[in-house]
Amino acid sequence: MWDTNPQEFIVHYGISPGLAKRFQCTAEHVEARRDGGKDVAPNIVAACLFCNTTRHKAKHPVDAAEHASLVRSRLAKGRWHPPQIEAAFSKRPGPPV
Repeated sequence: MWDTNPQEFIVHYGISPGLAKRFQCTAEHVEARRDGGKDVAPNIVAACLFCNTTRHKAKHPVDAAEHASLVRSRLAKGRWHPPQIEAAFSKRPGPPV
């Protein structure tokens, strides 16, 4: 993920600014505010923009633990990111995203 400037991320992985946007670091509420979650440190984790919005746009949003399990499962199968992202990550050394 990137926080304030995507350029280094874009160059490192050789991807377009549009694709890099999905990896912008956001604050994700473990317990959603609409469900009574508070803006306090124990209730906020870092999440890429794509994961954050995907979780909340679902027809039936799941809790944080279920969503994390879904993401891990799909990542293991190579089915979370678009193919061009998977290819870019596999060609470049760096921390897992």
